[in-house]
Amino acid sequence: MTSAAIPRRPAAYSAAPAPALQLLLETLDDALRRVLGVSAGDRLLVAFSGGPDSTALLLAASRLAPSSGFELGAAHADHGLDPGAARRAARAARLAAGLGVPLTVVRLDPASIRGHRRGLEAGAREARYRGLLALASSLGARYLLTGHHAGDQAETVALRLLFGSGLSGLGAMATRRGAIARPFLALPQSRLRAAVAESGLEPVDDPTNRDPSRPRNRLRHHLLPRLAAGEPQLLERLAGVAAAARRADRALARRLHLALQPRCEDDGAVAVERAALSALPPSLLPPALALLGRLAGSPHAPTAAARRELERQLAGGGRVGCDCGGGWRLAGDSILRLTAPRAPVGHFSYTVPVPGRVAIEPLGLRLHLHRGPVAPWMLRCEPRRAGLAAALDAGSRVVVRNRRPGDRLRPLGSPGQRRLKDLLIDRRIPRHRRDRLPLLVIDGEIAWVPGVAIAHHLRLRSGATTAWIVELEGTPAGGGDEDRRSPAASFPV
Repeated sequence: MTSAAIPRRPAAYSAAPAPALQLLLETLDDALRRVLGVSAGDRLLVAFSGGPDSTALLLAASRLAPSSGFELGAAHADHGLDPGAARRAARAARLAAGLGVPLTVVRLDPASIRGHRRGLEAGAREARYRGLLALASSLGARYLLTGHHAGDQAETVALRLLFGSGLSGLGAMATRRGAIARPFLALPQSRLRAAVAESGLEPVDDPTNRDPSRPRNRLRHHLLPRLAAGEPQLLERLAGVAAAARRADRALARRLHLALQPRCEDDGAVAVERAALSALPPSLLPPALALLGRLAGSPHAPTAAARRELERQLAGGGRVGCDCGGGWRLAGDSILRLTAPRAPVGHFSYTVPVPGRVAIEPLGLRLHLHRGPVAPWMLRCEPRRAGLAAALDAGSRVVVRNRRPGDRLRPLGSPGQRRLKDLLIDRRIPRHRRDRLPLLVIDGEIAWVPGVAIAHHLRLRSGATTAWIVELEGTPAGGGDEDRRSPAASFPV
């Protein structure tokens, strides 16, 4: 990430704005003051691709800042998905500098975007917002402003109709959601581009916006133009669908709030009584979960698979532990808590004394390795402890670490070695938890994957009376709401 501090204010302009720009200035000023409550001294960050729409927004914001007194910065998300990404970032920086606004480039991880479970577009969007919001928070910016317009809103409604979204999804984009604000959402794209043309600015051209393999591009360049040819008011009517859906969604949310009485807790989690959630008709479970997600700050409603799994677990009567997508989790007994994803951890590796204890600092846990008698629990797959038939002494090389590329082991009962990655997928360990698994490694070979497997060659044999016992101790960093019935779930994985 290339950092740049937000300045006090861009330099003032003396020339009177042209007509198209004047409309943008009035719209932005009204949104900032009346809708967002922005005042002098507030910091704002513009999401700036350098394209025509974000250029119109940055142009208007840079002209308005001197008289309104807010501090302004810009941020460009470099997805790194094509060879021209770095050149576009450099052009965006020059364009922002010409408007008197410093720009921060947020460099994203293209590998994680390409591997996103919901496809490239969804992966890029999630990574972009995650990076830009993190930057806005670090700079103390009150809002992240985006250049979305009425055409974008219509496209979003059409896409969600095609994908079968419910009421909340059909509401599409809101003018404000959390720290994200879209002040031009009611304006047609033509007004934004007219202001840019009047200014003489040359926006950055992004050829990926014409890539027909992306669903939004196909909709934008092929489907919607054909529909609009026979229905000139199509975009306005789609935007009207979004507005009606949001009104209905707000009314439903008010009723659900009264029925559920959710509580926002000090750690950011949202708590709700299980009995209240179970009492809802199944058709109201999706909007109820969406409400809890919004209260907790989740950028997305729980997935359909998560909703089905939660319905199954509620009916089962046992402890609930449901992954809601993106690292969000709903878990508990009589009180269910929706918690945010834990912060990612980097590579860690600690030498384990034989016998002895070692702290696993990124996880807030300790690992205890000691000798003890064989017990019946060792024949089960326990999430926090295991018994191993290992020949250890003070000279043995024992470490606890998280996974590395290429890790393999032969799990108990398996005819041969398996990739750790495949084993975790088979055991349904969510992707966001896999880097938090503390693996016990003896002389270079994985001996124990907590709650998942022990190595076949370290299995306890008939007649054994003692074993090396490995235990995870302490309360995991970030809470204790994991589903204790599922593999690898009683510590922060």
